[in-house]
Amino acid sequence: MLATLVLSFPDPKSFRKQRIYQVITDRFAGGDNCNYKREYCNGNLKSMAGKLDYIKNLGYTAIWISPTLQQAEGPQMQFTGFWPSDFYKTNPKQGSDKDLKDLVAEAHKCGLLVISDVNYNNVGQCKDGKVSCITTFPLDAYYHANCNITDSQNSTQLEKCRGLDGSPDLDQDHPYVLQELLDWTAWYQNEFNFDGFRIGFAKNVGHKFWKALRQVSPWFTIGSVTNASYAELKNYTNQEFYTTFNEPLYQAVFKTLSYQKKSMRLLSEAFEEAALTFGDNVKDLGIYLDNHETDRFLALIDRDIMKFQTGVALQHTWIGIPVLYYGTEQKMDGYQYFEELWVSWYGYNESSEYYLLIKRLNAMRDKVKIDKINQKELLVTDDFYSYSRGNQVLVALTNQGYYSKQQIHHNVPNSPFESNTRICDILSNECINVNEDESVDIYLTKGQARVYVRESLM
Repeated sequence: MLATLVLSFPDPKSFRKQRIYQVITDRFAGGDNCNYKREYCNGNLKSMAGKLDYIKNLGYTAIWISPTLQQAEGPQMQFTGFWPSDFYKTNPKQGSDKDLKDLVAEAHKCGLLVISDVNYNNVGQCKDGKVSCITTFPLDAYYHANCNITDSQNSTQLEKCRGLDGSPDLDQDHPYVLQELLDWTAWYQNEFNFDGFRIGFAKNVGHKFWKALRQVSPWFTIGSVTNASYAELKNYTNQEFYTTFNEPLYQAVFKTLSYQKKSMRLLSEAFEEAALTFGDNVKDLGIYLDNHETDRFLALIDRDIMKFQTGVALQHTWIGIPVLYYGTEQKMDGYQYFEELWVSWYGYNESSEYYLLIKRLNAMRDKVKIDKINQKELLVTDDFYSYSRGNQVLVALTNQGYYSKQQIHHNVPNSPFESNTRICDILSNECINVNEDESVDIYLTKGQARVYVRESLM
């Protein structure tokens, strides 16, 4: 069996110190500028390989690439990669098998790990409405019945019906489908030398399959479990995925910084519940602001540049693994289905304000070895939240935004620094002294965020 191959991959735990940069291959490099998400823009693997330095210079250590498989011929957004027809062929619209192998090899050469996006839930639609173009799973018997999901809270519907544009839904309980998916998993990782997988549509596939998959994929796997509680996420990391994205934190950040402007106590609640649920494994959760399944973070916060800074600061200082969606560093701000201009249109500007800001945050993570130090809450109110990372970093955030007329001042007790220590905010380069009682007086104007470190680290 292919699934018994001896495979090489990094220790999943080593991903705690990684920083992941997500790209959509078709949108990132090498193609044409286009505004409409449902069409190919001709970005490709070979051109992406030529932009690895741009990612590495930004301070990221791993790239998450969109699915690479050949796509079906139906009307879906094939460029995103979630409608496969042949699991053993690379999407020719984006390059060849060799191009994919060369990309991974070049990434490894410059010190970047590569995570591939994989989809076990469905295949694509064929032009004749059947499965005639699906090479890997060509029989109707390999799929669930043709029903639609009408209740997103109904687990049976999620697992058994067609949820992704009506595409054929694989029946993972069928012996052939089960074994073929497991064999393909080992082959795919071994053939292209990936370092890990991002796995989507977690709720659309049963736990039984995820447990079987984990037996043949002991490398780093990070699952996307949308609209999930921490208890649900825990179920998916119990002998299934190695880790998941921190979905409740994403929801808390959105509610706090968007038009809803909810209390920052939501962040406190997310932090406390995650720690209680996961213990030390909270360090493995993926921290994201947006991705290919959401609107851009800037769009969600009405393009408030200070709330944007707050979100980026939180993402890179919160306990877990930061996962940045391509173009965030160039302030891309579109909506999911109507604006996905790619980075070449914005430019690969390594001197832009937020490229440099994120680069500083990533450099700080390296200097303080942030993956090894815990997070502690210091002070929370409805419009202010402060926490520390070990005795190295103090973060202060607000949900007030750029147009706030009120300056926020708080005396934060029990800072991680010794009295009279000179500390500096890496976002603004402003420095202050820690008080005699080891508290810190923090002032936030126009919704700014602060990330304080010892002056010696600047």
